Amino acid sequence: MKKTVLAAIGAFMLLGASSSTSSASKERRYVINVSGAVLHKQPSFKSATVRTIPVGSAVEIQETLASTVTQPISAGFGLPGRWMKVTTPSSAGYIFSADLTAIRPVIEKGIDGLRHINLLGAKKGTREEHPKTGELRTITEYANSTYVYTSFDSCFDHDYTFRKLALHEVYHQMINSYSGYDGQKLVQPTLISRKGNVYTFTCGFGSSDAAQELKLTVNKNGSIVISSYDCT
Repeated sequence: MKKTVLAAIGAFMLLGASSSTSSASKERRYVINVSGAVLHKQPSFKSATVRTIPVGSAVEIQETLASTVTQPISAGFGLPGRWMKVTTPSSAGYIFSADLTAIRPVIEKGIDGLRHINLLGAKKGTREEHPKTGELRTITEYANSTYVYTSFDSCFDHDYTFRKLALHEVYHQMINSYSGYDGQKLVQPTLISRKGNVYTFTCGFGSSDAAQELKLTVNKNGSIVISSYDCT
């Protein structure tokens, strides 16, 4: 196996706008978009860009607009959220909430130099299971997720189940973990298809990597699963 995945994602269909009023809020948030969060002059995706705030950076929320809008990801697919008025030491403007989290992330650096966030949470313990099928299954519990690693016939399954994170947080966890560089260009997972609540993505590692499949499943009980497999 060339690369063990770190984590996991997805998005829902477009949501309609609600009230346009705003509510006061002074809270700290952290950027989880691996490409950085765009700070706009006005609360609109079409508004001019003030700057791009790097992944892992902290911002102070001054106000959250009540209107619910959707950040487009691909055709018929987007992340719902709200516009937040934020300040940084050098600037102010509006960031879309789907690029932010209230959880202070762990900042890591991949073998390809990519700086990314980790929202798995603190590790609680690991155990092994040996099903009669001959598989070896290792289960690791984290504060925010359960990771199941299964090896069989020189292939490996990776399944992360998230029960405490919102959809946009899981989505960006996946994007952070499955992105890579092609030369100087950042290559991110892109949506291939959707079947019910199962979303299939490309891997950003490139065709030379062992990773072969990447899926996001939104379960009825509210949990979200990121799964992939690779073979040597």
